[in-house]
Amino acid sequence: HYFIQSNLRMEGIVRGIFTTTKLDHRGKLVAIQTLKPQLLGVDAVKGDQITSLCLENLSDGSPVTTRALSSTILTIIFQVYPERVISGLSNQEYSNKEYFAVCSKLILASFKSPDLAFQQGRKIAEMLANSKQLPFTDSEHQFIAENLYKSKHCFQDPSLWLETYFYYCGLSKKTSQPVTDQNNILSDQSCLVTALKLIGNKLSEGDLSVAQGSILSGIQDKVIIETASQEFLASLTDSQQLKCFDNLASLQQQGIALSHWILCLLNCLCSNKRFIQVIQLGERYVDLLLDGCRIQDLPPDSLELVCHLLLLHQHSPLLFHRHFTQLAALQSNECVSRVTQSLVLRYPHFGRLYGKTKNTTLHPWPDLKRMLHNSRVSQCSGVGLNNLGNTCYFNSLIQALWLSVPFQEDVLFNRVESSILTELRRVFINLSYSVRKSFSPDTLFHVLRPPWFSFGSQQDSAELLRHMFDLISSGSSASGSQPTNPLQEGLLGGRDLGSLEASRRSRYCSSHKDVSIPSSPSQIITKHFQGCQNITIVCDTCGTASSKQETFLFLSLPCGKEASSLEQLISDSLATEHLTQENQYHCEACAHKSDAIRETALSRIPDTFIFTINRFSYNKVQNCRSKHLSKVQVPSKLRFVPTNNGSRFELANPETVQSSDIAYQLYATVVHSGSSTESGHYYTYGVPSNYASDSVLTNSLSFNDSRVSQVSEDLVNAPRGPTDTPYLLFYQRTGVETHPCPDLEMADLSEIISNNIKCLQQAEKAGSCEAGSSSSTQPDNQGPGPDDEDGSRNKALFSARGGCNSNDFGAGSSRFIY
Repeated sequence: HYFIQSNLRMEGIVRGIFTTTKLDHRGKLVAIQTLKPQLLGVDAVKGDQITSLCLENLSDGSPVTTRALSSTILTIIFQVYPERVISGLSNQEYSNKEYFAVCSKLILASFKSPDLAFQQGRKIAEMLANSKQLPFTDSEHQFIAENLYKSKHCFQDPSLWLETYFYYCGLSKKTSQPVTDQNNILSDQSCLVTALKLIGNKLSEGDLSVAQGSILSGIQDKVIIETASQEFLASLTDSQQLKCFDNLASLQQQGIALSHWILCLLNCLCSNKRFIQVIQLGERYVDLLLDGCRIQDLPPDSLELVCHLLLLHQHSPLLFHRHFTQLAALQSNECVSRVTQSLVLRYPHFGRLYGKTKNTTLHPWPDLKRMLHNSRVSQCSGVGLNNLGNTCYFNSLIQALWLSVPFQEDVLFNRVESSILTELRRVFINLSYSVRKSFSPDTLFHVLRPPWFSFGSQQDSAELLRHMFDLISSGSSASGSQPTNPLQEGLLGGRDLGSLEASRRSRYCSSHKDVSIPSSPSQIITKHFQGCQNITIVCDTCGTASSKQETFLFLSLPCGKEASSLEQLISDSLATEHLTQENQYHCEACAHKSDAIRETALSRIPDTFIFTINRFSYNKVQNCRSKHLSKVQVPSKLRFVPTNNGSRFELANPETVQSSDIAYQLYATVVHSGSSTESGHYYTYGVPSNYASDSVLTNSLSFNDSRVSQVSEDLVNAPRGPTDTPYLLFYQRTGVETHPCPDLEMADLSEIISNNIKCLQQAEKAGSCEAGSSSSTQPDNQGPGPDDEDGSRNKALFSARGGCNSNDFGAGSSRFIY
């Protein structure tokens, strides 16, 4: 009372109480309570002075009694100038219990005043962040959580509220109240930016807490996609992004549902062409989630995340194969089953690995595509072949042969020295596993091109097919030597193809003895394509009959000007023919020409039946060749019935189906576009032969040189243009027992995986990626461009020449959608 009556400054009075030795601790507390009315009435300047004095005496080096007095005075001053007290406390890092006590008391008091929480959100957050040992009871924890959540609308800046809430939940052992209302404050953009930064910046105590993760789990997908993902790359550095994913994945492992965050942010990386980062994250987190645990124990959202990461990892099969056994064990899960099946389809040449599990039966192609679409998975559409200059006749044929899966597998796993098979194998691997939209088959074209095919001219696809089969059977190349021009040497990369094959063959010969792989190139052709006709000619004069067997690799079916069907053309080609007048038969028994009857029958039919529809004839009057545009109905299935104890085969009656019928399924069609025999364009429709079904005509891929897209209509029987006609038809025999193919080795895949990574790196550098932006899910419904009439020259009779340069139709489609 003496001090007060002497009009001493309040700061001096308080300092005197701290320093006097005339009073014990209890007396000092009585003095403080006596001064309370005066303390509550001080002005702002004196309030700051007293607060600073108390904060100095609250330090760890001060006596306990002094710290207790400071705590009591700060509690009084807080009632007048809470901002100053909170600000001062939040800037200290004391570790004594008196400091924690006053902080706890004032934080609880702050949430009883909405206006105070509104004004001091950041300072309260700092106090919570710096005071790690706040002595809150469980009930006080619950009080803070509830009031902090309720006070979110009192914060002028939503991000301040989230920061406060986030910090508190990181300190609290209590799980925070999840945010579930769709119109909550977390839809604010600045609030989400803060959330991203808080995830990315490692908190002082380590990783994100479960309570903090539960806050993020309540944010809706739509909000993340529309707001947070846009800020992800702009707001965070690369290291923060990685830390962000690490924290999210760690919480996902602990059972917090944050897969939607990871998926949205991964898609954000993909849309910004950050493919290498996505690949690295995929390897990191699939291994993290699956290693050391049973896949059956993962929650559904974690399984979905694993599946999504695997589908983003399509440049290499290694990650999928590393965890295939675990995935195959959970085929009862719909999502895992669909993804496993789609990736088995994506990486087909690993029969031994896939054969270990019986529950990996693939669904039919159309059903699989529908399932993939429904599960937000995009199936790859295929890789195109660059047009090297009027080489569509070559590209369309190679693409059709690639769709011939049994033939494709024998090419991939046959290790006989052959320059053609070596390069065909290289092309098939690229068509199967490349992430590029297209690539150039320069080397294969060089070794396969007949000497009489001048470079840059348009040629006949069927003629090339015949020449190719002859070359493979003979084991030689068209040019007879390896390419010598710089371009070809660059494509080969200085490889010695012979030594390369020799090194690989030694590895395969011991490990694949039990697999039915032809031992020579000629056996490959014979096994898949060779059929046999029995031709019998009976002389009308003497009745002498002569017979001979003729093998064929494909049947040429003449087509007239009248509309017809494929079955009718086959029947006509096998019908009895009367040899008269100019076509009389020279009978050896009669020793002169006589009228005769020629009968043709199929004595053996191949597993892969190829038909060519010859629409070209020679007009003697006009002295020119012409193309018939008559319509030929092409069925998706053909059936043959064995007769004469299986020595002959005839077309089955379409009205009846017998158990002895041999069925064939259409899987590829090479179409010739153009009204002239001297020029035109080739492209191919089809699906891999082992996935062909009755609906193949309306669920197939269109291969138009480098363009590959999906078609949703029967463009074989209802072509885009009036001059587009089916030329080569590929049918695969069904019901034939097949053996699982061997597994491709790393020696086969290392080059393509390396090229895939280079492709993605180039895409990131260029800012636009053919492998990452695609319209492959859009039907290709546009017609081809004008026929290329250039380069016409005299061609052989009954041949369809074509090869327009870069004749595109439809939107460009890429390998994958990310």
